[in-house]
Amino acid sequence: MNLPSPAELVPHQGEALLLDRIDSADSGGLVASLTVRSGSPYSLANGALAGWSGPEIMAQAVSAFATLHAGPPWSPKPGLLLGLRAYRSEAEEFPPGACLAVEARESTRDAEGRGVFDCRIRMNEKLLASGTLTVFQPDNAWEILREQME
Repeated sequence: MNLPSPAELVPHQGEALLLDRIDSADSGGLVASLTVRSGSPYSLANGALAGWSGPEIMAQAVSAFATLHAGPPWSPKPGLLLGLRAYRSEAEEFPPGACLAVEARESTRDAEGRGVFDCRIRMNEKLLASGTLTVFQPDNAWEILREQME
């Protein structure tokens, strides 16, 4: 299966987009990967990503899954992170140049657009971070964001 790029699936663009590629996907989740690079809004002075940026990496994987799951034509919509449970990071930072794999597996979803995802970040098969994200992607997400900006 030829998978689209993260730029086609996630509303983040430019330096805010952390994911480099979608490695695999099925009806329950996906695995994406990224190489840690300096210059992102989440980068530390040494070019690393702080361990606390893990939830953002996970949320971008969830966003990619939601767009992929909706089917083509791809039309990324913003979603809202409602909560993060049991986040653990074994690394204070993800070093520059490190190749990370992020897995997002959907455990529940309701008809209104709320979902729960179990997520993991690995480097060379070693588990570095894990957590459970509760997300919401309402049909009027762009309108909600516009109202918040006013």
